[in-house]
This record gives sequence, structure tokens and C-alpha cells, in this order.
Amino acid sequence: MKLINKNNEPASLTQHRVSQFASFDNLNKDDVRASLLNEQGHICCYCMKRIPEANINPSTKIEHFKCQYNYKDDELNYKNMLLACSGNQGSPEQLQTCDTFKGNKDLSFIPTNQSRNIEELIKYKANGEIYSTDETLNEELQTVLNLNIRTLKENRRLIYEEIRNKIRNKGKKIGSKTISKQFLENEKLKLLNFKSGKYREYCMVGIYVIDRKIRKIQ
Repeated sequence: MKLINKNNEPASLTQHRVSQFASFDNLNKDDVRASLLNEQGHICCYCMKRIPEANINPSTKIEHFKCQYNYKDDELNYKNMLLACSGNQGSPEQLQTCDTFKGNKDLSFIPTNQSRNIEELIKYKANGEIYSTDETLNEELQTVLNLNIRTLKENRRLIYEEIRNKIRNKGKKIGSKTISKQFLENEKLKLLNFKSGKYREYCMVGIYVIDRKIRKIQ
């Protein structure tokens, strides 16, 4: 999961909010989807799966961190909006993820919280499992977002293995004790490269692997 830096809301949302009988249901959502897509670098707010262009992928979901059912007053609050993947909507519940699985359940964290950086709370195992040492957050990853289904674990495992092998191969080539922090920082930049306005899918898994290595050589 990646920290999301919120931009200013689209002007069309501001205008809509002050109109008579304004609601989320009658909002033209194109501008909001595009804005959320851009600020998240085309990855899902929860699972980090690639999200294609909004105008060709209407199945993406504008997620209300505080759900519309319980927090009606926040349904047009841009700070309450994130963009999620379809979460396997239409599949059996055990295969659903992200906003689709979350429904009206609450989370104790939000990926936009700068003071409680989600990137510092999330960890990954070599088998692709996502977890946290924060007990509440760890429970929510499983029971609110269902982020450890087989396909997500496998996708995360692949990037974990790719980055780990890249570091190992570099170590074999130059000697493991001489791997520089600069090399590792450069690899991080590659993963976070905002290429064409897009982050790499599951980029934070690779960042986690690299940061572990950096801590060992410091």
C-alpha cells in the first residue's frame, strides 16, 4: 500500500457541491475519476493493482473511505475519496478485495494520512503475504480488505523475488559487502519512477525489499 498525496479537488466537484439537490449519485464523476487516477499514479489505493485510464475502465470504483451509508455528509468530500480497482466485483465474496469486499466496514487508517504513513506500517513476506505489526491494521488487511487472496499474493511474490534477485546478482558481481547504498537508492527511484504519470504495480513491495537491505548495510 502506498501513501497518497491528495491534490486539489476538481472544479466541477466544487461547483456541483453547491448546486441544489447535489449528491454523489447525480455527480458527473469523470473529472473526479481522472483526478484520483492521476494522484495515485494509476494504481489501486489498497492493493496497488494497475488501474487503466478512467475513461476506458468505468469498472474502477470511487471509494469513500468513510462509507456513504454511514457518513452521508462526507459523500462529496474529495478528501474522503480514493480510487480502487474493481475488487473482483461479481466473484464469490472470498475472492473479492479492496472497496468491493470492504463495503460499509470501517478502517482505522487511510492511505492519505501524512502523520501516520501507511508505508511505514505495511510489511511483506517473501511469499507475497501483506501484513502489519500493528494488530488492528493487520486484522483489517485480512477482514476488511481481503488483501491476501492467492492472485494478489502471487503478484507481490513475483516482484519481491525480482528485486531480491537483482540485489543478490549485483552482490555476486561486485561482492555483497560492497553493494552501495547509492545503488539501492537508485533502484528505489526506478520503482517510484512516475513514468507517464504511472507507478509500477505493487511498487511498494520492491521498496520494502530494498529498504530492508539498506538497513542491513548502514
